[in-house]
Amino acid sequence: MNDRHISAADTTTAPTPETQLDALRSELDRVDRALLDDIRDRLALCARVAELKQRHDIAVLQPGRMQVVHRRAQDYAHRNGLSGDFVEELFTLLIGEACRVENDIVAGAGADAGPRRAARSGDPQI
Repeated sequence: MNDRHISAADTTTAPTPETQLDALRSELDRVDRALLDDIRDRLALCARVAELKQRHDIAVLQPGRMQVVHRRAQDYAHRNGLSGDFVEELFTLLIGEACRVENDIVAGAGADAGPRRAARSGDPQI
C-alpha cells in the first residue's frame, strides 16, 4: 500500500485545544445570557408581587418566605452536587435585590424601579 491510498478518515485531525476552548467558552456565554435573562425575569415577577401587595394593602414582609426560598435552593444544591454555601450566597444576593425592587415599588417609586443595583441589605420581603 502506498501513500496515494490514504483514506479521508486518516487525514482528519482532532480539534485543537484552542478550538475546543473556544467552543466551550461560546457555550458558557450562551448559558450566561440565559442566566441573566432568568434573573431579569425573576426580578420582573418580584415587581409584579410588589405591585399586587401595594394595590391590595398586603404587608410587604411575608414571614417565612425567605426561608422557603433558601430551603428550596439548598435542597436543589444537595440534589445536584452544588456547594450549599455558594447557593446560599447566590440566593442572598437574589433576595436582596428582590427586596430592593419591592421596597422601591411599595414606597412609591413605581414599577420602573426595576433592577438597578444589588442590595447590600434588606429584610426578606418576597
